[in-house]
Parts: sequence; C-alpha cells; structure tokens
Amino acid sequence: MRASLTCILLATARALAPAARPRRTHPARHGAPKDGPSYADLPRDVEPIDTSFLEEKPPPSWGSEGWNWGSANGAAHDKAAIVRAQFAKRHRRTSFMAWAKCGTVDAGDLKMALALSCQRARNLGYDEDGKWESLMDEMAAAQYMDAKLEFIDYPKLAGAVNERLPSPFTFDEFLAAESEGTLEEYPVAVVARALDHLDFVNNGL
Repeated sequence: MRASLTCILLATARALAPAARPRRTHPARHGAPKDGPSYADLPRDVEPIDTSFLEEKPPPSWGSEGWNWGSANGAAHDKAAIVRAQFAKRHRRTSFMAWAKCGTVDAGDLKMALALSCQRARNLGYDEDGKWESLMDEMAAAQYMDAKLEFIDYPKLAGAVNERLPSPFTFDEFLAAESEGTLEEYPVAVVARALDHLDFVNNGL
C-alpha cells in the first residue's frame, strides 16, 4: 500500500515539474570578436588605388630643368611675377618681414624675395661691392639646394647671408628676439635679416 502511494506521488511530481529547456549549441569561436569587415569581406570589384601621383616630378626649382633664372621664359620668371605681385604693397611686405624674422614664412617665397632684392640692389646701384649680386648668382647656380634640386638648403644659405651682413645674426640673438624660436626656424630668420639689410619693405622688388 505504502509503495503504491509513493509511486503515485513520484508520477504526480514529474507531471507537474516544468519541462527541461533544450540546450543551445554555439559554433566554436576562434580569436577575438570580429570588429568591422575583414579583407575577405571586401568586394572583389574594387579598383586599386592609383599611385602614379607618387611618381610625378616636383615642379621646377632653382637649378632644375625649366627654371631658367634671368630669362623671360621659364618657371623662375613665372614665380618671380607671382612674388612681385604678392608683395607689391608695402603693408604686405611689412607683414611678411614680421613673420620672416620669426622664421615662419614660406621658404620658396622668401628665397625668391631675396633673389629679387639682390637683383634690384645691383640694378639700382646700392649693392655693396657686388656681394649681393654674387649671392644671387650662387642661388641661380643651385648652390643652396639639395642634391635632387627639390629642397632649399636653408642652413647653407643662412651661412652665406651671414658672411655678407655687417655683423652675423647669431642664434643667441634670435632667441633673444624670439624666446620660442627653434633651431629649425633660425636659418629662415637669418635670411630675413638680408631682406632687412636691403630695405625690402621700403624698396620693394
């Protein structure tokens, strides 16, 4: 009797118990979670990036083919016309000189302004013993460019300018004038002193 009652109770308990939930199975994961598309997700019809621009020649510069300093035809003549127009007004020359003395102006514009100032000093007779004309000739001969004629060698140009100034402009003087100045900006500031000496602001180009 007692055994029959026990069986009835067990059967009832099993009938009333909640059904067991089926166990979920997940595919095996390898490595870190995927974040964004992988190379395999990219479409196969994407055109490759054109890198031909990396092989383009830089524009003509001092001493390079097509520059032609002193000629009415060539890149030098075109660049000179742009710089002359840019500094045709006195207030623009004044502003340019203020930044040049800090060593923070466009390197190409500064060198062209210097060359034109040297040329003007020769043509109008205020060159001292022809030393600025000789600097212009050295620039035209690419003595202050890198081997590939792409970048201006400003430390070398600054050295040539300091040889022609009444007294060399030292790095200590530069720091005294510009407390936050850097060694990289110093050669540009030296070249600015040549423009100052040739009275660029008042004489123009």
